[in-house]
Amino acid sequence: MRIALPRNALPIVRSAVLAAVLALGAAGAAAAADYVLVSSTDPELKPGLELDSGQHLALAAGKTATLMAAAGDITTLHGAASGAVVPSRKGGDPARLAALKVLVAPPTGGRTFGGRRGGVCPDAANLANLDDILQAQEAGCVTEARRAFDDLVARQSR
Repeated sequence: MRIALPRNALPIVRSAVLAAVLALGAAGAAAAADYVLVSSTDPELKPGLELDSGQHLALAAGKTATLMAAAGDITTLHGAASGAVVPSRKGGDPARLAALKVLVAPPTGGRTFGGRRGGVCPDAANLANLDDILQAQEAGCVTEARRAFDDLVARQSR
């Protein structure tokens, strides 16, 4: 099937499509963080906080903050009088970082519907890496995923 457009409509359609693509690309780039705050000894910093490379973090002297990137690697920042700066990092998977954020700091309020999507949840001890943990979380095994995540962070932070 062929659609006939007036001759002067093509440049307008092209411009609209280009503008939409650029807007979506800019929105995606602006929304992508590099790290998620996993834990901190500074009570002012709450788990789940999204952080960008080079961002200044008001981390009090003597306090620490544990960050995780989408790839699963852990970075520990140490506070000073001037705070701390989040290290540079080249991109990451925004969807994976969003799933990690939900694992670290689940949404508050409301009831979570659903549950396991068939079958039995794996034992947390068998969830050896971040991929396995996020897969278990997605399957509805939230308790096991959180327990395995805490173990993973403890192992990598040593």
